[in-house]
Amino acid sequence: MTKGVAARVPGTWEAFRWALQPGAEGGGTSRARLAWRALRATLWHGRALRRWMMVVFELHSREILRDLPGEYLRAIRPSVRGDTGFAERVVQLIEHADWLETAFQPEAFAQLIAGEPVVLAELAPPRGYDFLRLQLEHAPPQSPEGEMLLTLSLRRSADVQHKPQPVEVGVLCFSRFRVDGVGCLVIGGVRGQRNNVQRISPTEIAQALQGWKPAVLLVSVAQELARHWGLRLIGLDPAAHRLHGWSYRWNPRYRAAGERIFASYEALWAHFDAKPGPSGWLIMPVDSEEKLAATALSPEKRARQTKRADYWIRTRNLLRARFKLLLQRPHREPSLARVTQSMERDSVAQDTTDFQQSEPPVPERVLQTGPGTLY
Repeated sequence: MTKGVAARVPGTWEAFRWALQPGAEGGGTSRARLAWRALRATLWHGRALRRWMMVVFELHSREILRDLPGEYLRAIRPSVRGDTGFAERVVQLIEHADWLETAFQPEAFAQLIAGEPVVLAELAPPRGYDFLRLQLEHAPPQSPEGEMLLTLSLRRSADVQHKPQPVEVGVLCFSRFRVDGVGCLVIGGVRGQRNNVQRISPTEIAQALQGWKPAVLLVSVAQELARHWGLRLIGLDPAAHRLHGWSYRWNPRYRAAGERIFASYEALWAHFDAKPGPSGWLIMPVDSEEKLAATALSPEKRARQTKRADYWIRTRNLLRARFKLLLQRPHREPSLARVTQSMERDSVAQDTTDFQQSEPPVPERVLQTGPGTLY
């Protein structure tokens, strides 16, 4: 999308022109379909779209958002949840934008809005690799799964590969908005490698992560983020995925790809014991304690489980130390209660016995996914 500096608040009809510009397509949406959605949104949801235009323009004038057309069109692009309306999407985006400025320390926030990733942890790379990183960054405007990316990047050393490039071996997309009045960290998608040229084999990844699967590790990190920010952790219900729409189901290739994605989500959420929640979402625990039951295992399995558990303990301790430097704790916000003003935490902590200050039990066994391939 073209990055220009606007002197005044653009009208909502500009969205139709922006949708037709080169680069507007992506995220499973063509320019023609995006323009049709922009026309519908402007005609029938003009009030909500004008509100979003004001918010985007204000953030753009403060140089928090760089691409005004692309960011505005986030509200018009189809969301990963198929039944999300335009007005609902505007509310979600505004809540996420408001929260983002309070979620990071000033230095980390400045780095984020400059387009640079915020490194959460520099994990110990295996032999033959330069680095193994967990980092947060803005999602591209075309992303339908969320506004933030939690990525796991791995790069081989120059001694092993000529001109090596970082490879994203796992990506978790998320946003922060309220669901049924509760602040939630919402996981919209988890995927693996997408680059068909620069790829790392699953065997190499398993060795680098001490047996962990990238999708499982990323969701575990998301649990730590939810704990730190005082948010409920929820994930997209596969039954509410937009790939259930008729325009995808009639094509056999799209339908088969959708079934694989649904099976992957179901395996991942079942592994974390996700429970049914609000319509279209599954509630996930912020802790995943699992027992070792070492007496029932062979020495080889016990040794592998111990190695994986030790890897997670070290990673978790490193993350918590970095969180104190990069992220901010949630604060109490004023809310009206009858005629007085009370201070209530903007989180689900009111019904979780203050999980931020409590230390979860040290895991005795690492998490392992159930059947199915995680994308």
